[in-house]
Amino acid sequence: MLRFLQFLSGVPAKTHSVRDYQKLVRKKLRKMPADRSLALAQAIGAETMETFVSQGDGQVAVLRHYGLVDQMAVYDLGCGCGRTAQALCRSGWQGSYTGADVVPEFLDELASQCPGYTTVLNFTPAIVAADASLDMVFHWSVFTHLFPGESYLYTADAFRALKPGGKMVFSFLELEDAAHSGVWDASIKLLKQGQAAVHLDAFLHRDWIRRFARDAGFSEPIFTDGSDDTCHPSFWQALAVLQKPI
Repeated sequence: MLRFLQFLSGVPAKTHSVRDYQKLVRKKLRKMPADRSLALAQAIGAETMETFVSQGDGQVAVLRHYGLVDQMAVYDLGCGCGRTAQALCRSGWQGSYTGADVVPEFLDELASQCPGYTTVLNFTPAIVAADASLDMVFHWSVFTHLFPGESYLYTADAFRALKPGGKMVFSFLELEDAAHSGVWDASIKLLKQGQAAVHLDAFLHRDWIRRFARDAGFSEPIFTDGSDDTCHPSFWQALAVLQKPI
């Protein structure tokens, strides 16, 4: 039975990421009241439900490549409306899933689509799980919307929550990747015009991620270019995999 948890202690609810995403989602829902699922999918960057499905299937392919198997305990940070969760259900995966987000409407949709999965409304830079209780923490385009210090704190807490040998798998934007330059150019254009972006678009350097990993206690990260389709569908954003030593 799905459990709905809240973890709100000590941190204001209206940090930039909470404010930006709640505003974006509610604007989409007002504009598209007749198609709630599509409105929520578009709020996380999938313009059609077909794209939503294909992106989710690609995410599961990445997770399987990096070791996801049945009976694992996984934590989906920034789970949105369940793009990965629904793909896991479609794939027949069996295990313990927890999805965390800052938008209640996202969590309601995930719960309706994936009965039995746990959802967590969490506004803190922390993983809501006991020490050494998770096999995998993953997140897609979450660090792209956080300040580096917030990403650093999430990385450190993921290490705490992972079992020995557990992995943190995530995507990120890097300025050196020509495919990501459009995001940078759009942000600069808005700044020049004195306009506010819909949400923060943050870039990370691989050396920063190495520092985050080293400080937390992870082994040396493994990186995959966003265009690399050698072992799974290309992801567009770059990928990083951090493993907790056994």
